[in-house]
Amino acid sequence: MKHLSLMTSAIVGTVALFGFAGTASAASYTQKSNAITQYSSSSLRSVNNKATGFVKAGSYAFAKNPDGSNTISSVGGNQKWTLKTECQLPHTHAAKGNAKYDMTNPQSAAYDGGHYLYVVYQPHYTKGMTNKGFVARYDLNKLKGMSFAKQQSLMDGKAGSSAVKVGGIFTTGHGQSLAYDKKHKSLYMWRDTTLSATRTSTLQRISTSSLTPNKAITFHMTNHGANVPGGHDLTFDHSGNAYYWTVSGSKVKVYKGTIGSKSVHFRLTKQLFDHRPGTHEQAMGYNGHNGRLYLVADDSITSFPAKKLNGKGSLKASDFKYSKFNSHREFESLNFDNSGHGMLLSNRNPEILWSTTAY
Repeated sequence: MKHLSLMTSAIVGTVALFGFAGTASAASYTQKSNAITQYSSSSLRSVNNKATGFVKAGSYAFAKNPDGSNTISSVGGNQKWTLKTECQLPHTHAAKGNAKYDMTNPQSAAYDGGHYLYVVYQPHYTKGMTNKGFVARYDLNKLKGMSFAKQQSLMDGKAGSSAVKVGGIFTTGHGQSLAYDKKHKSLYMWRDTTLSATRTSTLQRISTSSLTPNKAITFHMTNHGANVPGGHDLTFDHSGNAYYWTVSGSKVKVYKGTIGSKSVHFRLTKQLFDHRPGTHEQAMGYNGHNGRLYLVADDSITSFPAKKLNGKGSLKASDFKYSKFNSHREFESLNFDNSGHGMLLSNRNPEILWSTTAY
């Protein structure tokens, strides 16, 4: 990944230290230069991603088998998916005997391609407290050797388990954007404390050891004077490029960029998608096995080749794969292992479901 050395001189050298409850201090950088490439509406084109259907989120359902294995299969679209429970995550309201660590509401997960899965939790009691939460790190090799009942009981006692480590409380924002940059072996997430468009955005790097922020970059994105919102989802390809997606009107916008040591830069890719996949933009994923990006909404997954976002873009309708589900579950995140198998985080009760097919 380029570290934007040309922009460094345009960054305010305001390096501050700020603390988080029970955590070490983290370096904070404020970027003065505009973090987005300027564009005009006439430079953008629409792509009729007609394969993508819209799934309206309704009342969420609990897993049919909250203590065992569940199966979620697609019921429509041009690509079939079947996902089966791989891990039943803890659903204690007080990890390690502490009520601050409620593990019933995971918001996103990131996989490092090896042993570890990182999950962001936003306890229900933090509403109105600028969206505070915490990150847990799971050793998948150890989880796979346990029964579902044992997996669910992790962290119930004060001693906890070597299969899972829980970090301190910090400002997570909405929490649905945790992503792993495999090239630079780094975890990042937005600190999005509001769903409204804001003048400034903050990306924070999460330590893979302490599981709390060790760096934050605050920046602004304006296009010809108009504020451009940051993201509520995030993913990285294997070259270290960052991506997020939003919905403007009924159109899907995909942004691509780089996160440097002290600065950030994004561009709006030149293609707007005519069809959004669902009510809520839950997550974004990248599959290094097939080079595709995935847009995730509840009961909905759509994908397209990442390389066709380059330059002016070359996507066409036939590039899109879409899968509709009827689980009534929340789809919180989608990661992929090195062989192309999907790893879906779902809620109520929290679990990781693994695709039976590699993509």
